[in-house]
Amino acid sequence: MMASLLMLRLCLLSVTLTATGLQPSVHPLMFASFGDRVILPCGVPAITSCSSVNWIRSQNVTEVVKSGQVTGPFVPRFDLLHDCSLQIHHLKHNDAQLYFCESGALSSSVDLRILQITEKLAPEAGTLQLDCFLNSIQGYNACKDRGMNITWTTGDYTPLKGDRFTYKHHSECFSKLIISKKLTDHHRKWRCQLSQNGTVKANASYTTTVKDGLEEVFAVVGESVSFPCGDTSSLGVGSRVKWGMGSQTLMGDMSPDEEQTKAFHVTTDSSLTIIKVSPVHAGEYQCSVSTGHPLNKFRLHTLDVTSESSSGGENITLTCVLTCSTECEEDFELTWTGGGSKSTQSSLIRTNNTLIRSLFVPSLSMASNELVCSVHREGELMASKIWQATNNLQTPVWLVLSLGLSLVLVCISAAGLYTYIKRKQNKDAENELTSIGMTHVYEGIEEDSYEEQHPRRNPRKEAATTTDSFYDLLQAVN
Repeated sequence: MMASLLMLRLCLLSVTLTATGLQPSVHPLMFASFGDRVILPCGVPAITSCSSVNWIRSQNVTEVVKSGQVTGPFVPRFDLLHDCSLQIHHLKHNDAQLYFCESGALSSSVDLRILQITEKLAPEAGTLQLDCFLNSIQGYNACKDRGMNITWTTGDYTPLKGDRFTYKHHSECFSKLIISKKLTDHHRKWRCQLSQNGTVKANASYTTTVKDGLEEVFAVVGESVSFPCGDTSSLGVGSRVKWGMGSQTLMGDMSPDEEQTKAFHVTTDSSLTIIKVSPVHAGEYQCSVSTGHPLNKFRLHTLDVTSESSSGGENITLTCVLTCSTECEEDFELTWTGGGSKSTQSSLIRTNNTLIRSLFVPSLSMASNELVCSVHREGELMASKIWQATNNLQTPVWLVLSLGLSLVLVCISAAGLYTYIKRKQNKDAENELTSIGMTHVYEGIEEDSYEEQHPRRNPRKEAATTTDSFYDLLQAVN
């Protein structure tokens, strides 16, 4: 009974919208991407309170908001905002449908479409086919003239270029991308963007997989890089994961040597980490089970920058080198940025498995603080190496400061040694004077002692003399 009443209300809403002229017979479109957040506006004018607002969506004529409150099944992904708009978080496929906002006798509508990419499972031999279109819960519906356009880009939003890409546009909101397949398209991300009147409204991404393919990785020398092994949760009892580079086993059944242990590390999830990348690490890596079944494959290329300065240190030549796993593809490109108007780049040099491009900077003072060498694949930025001009300009200053500090330390040490020797000499002199002074004291003490000993004998003489004198005196008196 309730469902019938809601269906009747939905029919009346559609008729009312067209009859009153509040909305055109074609519902206004809104675009979004899977997982995104979208806000659907309520077009009913002069709403005094959101407590009078209901939101209904077309599938099964479901009430999303009733009397200003989000109904149970839609909490917490749906919110009613202060202006009575409906906000939807983490969009799902079945959210793409027709929505009605009603308040009293007035109502408005909005048709939500989600931009989606699917892969055709059985394309032509040697190709990959991706379809990008605006989808709804009823499936794809052709778009009428609304000023819309779909374009294809790389994972970093760089427009695709190259003759291995073909496009077919069935309508303004449906486009096919046909790719001449390469092994390195494995685990590669592609994007499509929907624009309306020149403004991007939504974008979608898709990551392709290629049977027996390998993932291409670009890493900067001196940094670390990690390769995931893949899903190892289903390994049988006794099965082990091993990593190899070409025909060489790095980690697994064979114990790695000391040099490999320093360079490589396997994490608890079986990922392989190269601790400090160097050009010798360029190559192909494979994670496999001890039974021989391969899991993931990677092709590693390394990017490095070296510098050579003139005798005066003002002019400098920077050399950017891409060391490829086997050979460098034709669609690889090296570029320099930040050198200033007077700097010049060399032409791209291909030698064996390397790409080289140099940058001559005649005046570092006119260059930016950061000189950047970047490697692109089919126009997409893959890696960049930064050379800090400021740090290198300051190197002589630090060298002078270091030498000055060393000189100061030497002077301090010499002064300390001199002070120590001087104090020792003064102390020795004081000890010598003290020794002489004490000798005189001892001599004085000995003389006093001698004089004190002799008077002990002399008192007898003095006593006798005194007695004799006294006796003579007495005789004189008599």
